[in-house]
Amino acid sequence: MICARRGLMIVMVLAPLGLWGCAQEKNGAANTKIRDLAARNGKLEEDVRLASTTSDGLRRKLAQAEAQRVDLAKQVGQLEGAVRERDELRKHLESRTGERDNLHAQLVQFARELQNLAERVDSVTSAGRPRSTPTSTAQLP
Repeated sequence: MICARRGLMIVMVLAPLGLWGCAQEKNGAANTKIRDLAARNGKLEEDVRLASTTSDGLRRKLAQAEAQRVDLAKQVGQLEGAVRERDELRKHLESRTGERDNLHAQLVQFARELQNLAERVDSVTSAGRPRSTPTSTAQLP
């Protein structure tokens, strides 16, 4: 039993010393690892903040672009209406121009017919009376 007590005593003294020794790393690898992980964690947190800021900025730009797209869509609608109106006016102008050209042609034909008629009237009236030269009559004061 004494042997057992002595063995128990040795185990009770050596176990805490062993645990203390294991906890005390001589090369400091754990401390270096902890520092590296802390630095990596800080860098990742900074990256997250930067990504969040960038994301917020991109969301704002997206909202602006969407608003601009809506405005441009409204302008396109207005311009399409203006194009339709322009096309209608162009068709109306073409029809009016055609009418004008037709009336001008009729007027030219009518003027020729009037000239022919006037020549025929002159020939008929001059055939019935002798030809005389027109004399100028001077008015006396």
